Amino acid sequence: MAHTNNLPGLYLHIPYCDTKCAYCDFYSITQQDTRPAFVPALCREIRSYGKPPYNLQPFDTIYLGGGTPSLLEIDELREIFDTLTRTFSITQNHEITLEANPGTLTLQKLKALRLMGVNRLSMGVQSFNDDDLRSLGRIHTARQALESFYNAREAGFDNISLDLIFALPGQTLKGWRANLETVLRLEPEHISAYSLIFEPGTLFTRWRDEGKLRQAPQELEQRLYGETIRALTDGGYTMYEVSNFARNDRLISRHNSKYWNHTPWLGFGPSAHSYWPEERWSNARSARTYIQRIQKGESPVTFHEKLDRPTRMFETIMLGLRTRTGIDMEKFARDYHIPFQEQFGETCRMLTDNGYAKEEDACFRLTQKGMMICDEIITRFTIA
Repeated sequence: MAHTNNLPGLYLHIPYCDTKCAYCDFYSITQQDTRPAFVPALCREIRSYGKPPYNLQPFDTIYLGGGTPSLLEIDELREIFDTLTRTFSITQNHEITLEANPGTLTLQKLKALRLMGVNRLSMGVQSFNDDDLRSLGRIHTARQALESFYNAREAGFDNISLDLIFALPGQTLKGWRANLETVLRLEPEHISAYSLIFEPGTLFTRWRDEGKLRQAPQELEQRLYGETIRALTDGGYTMYEVSNFARNDRLISRHNSKYWNHTPWLGFGPSAHSYWPEERWSNARSARTYIQRIQKGESPVTFHEKLDRPTRMFETIMLGLRTRTGIDMEKFARDYHIPFQEQFGETCRMLTDNGYAKEEDACFRLTQKGMMICDEIITRFTIA
């Protein structure tokens, strides 16, 4: 994928939210009683990684996700950034992304974030329709979303990503087109457009199972996705991953690309995941447990695994097929000591013969038709 490299990234999970959205299954909490102890614990965890092998090379991306990182005070964010820069070498050509909800942003705070070094803003707009926003449990209105975007521009942000969700209960093709028309008028540098997923344990899933709301039919969901691709590509955006669009290669999410390219990253905070070559681990999915462990001088890690060859091979395929680049067959052969076509020739022929995939520049990638059913295609790559 263009404009990416093999340098590792840093992820920080900020779990606090004003309200819990009915569709969200990321770890987040509305109770704020652990807030005073959170940043000191987070910084202590960061410092614990200031040793080999983690401090032997520079990092070029920092990503603050959640939760709602924009709820943190500027002094709290400054303490976090100071700890990161004292612990790790950060390249000059870095990308620092902060996720933000429109209802938590003021022009003053946006200016302070920009002065602090945040150079990419990911705004969870989700919809420009107030009925959609109420059903999702968002705290902002469509008007506030627009105001936050314009304020971010005034504050000096020239790299803004907007998140949208389609296939909402009751959403129509006409309504989704209105969302796409609005986002195209704003001309953000990056757009993430996700289909609503009914995750286990969320209120949306419970309400669906109780008959209180209806999931969008699969046929409509595919039409909405097709309209998304058409409208955004016609509007000058490149789809570089199944749900992500950028105005040019320079504006892709460098940090998120690390996940799809199997590039190492370190994650800090409750529920944060880390990946270092051939191993993966994650922290306790509880802010209270996370803080208590660190205060006791214990590791917050509650899960750790070594990735065996079949797992790494499958993840290379799963993640690669989600991207415009696809699977680099020469690299695949070097990494796994077997030609990609020798391992999966029959599946590849079926997909190319039916227009779902193509071979190009020594890469195997999905076509737009294939991207429409990406998850289904991935299951066809079985590894003995």
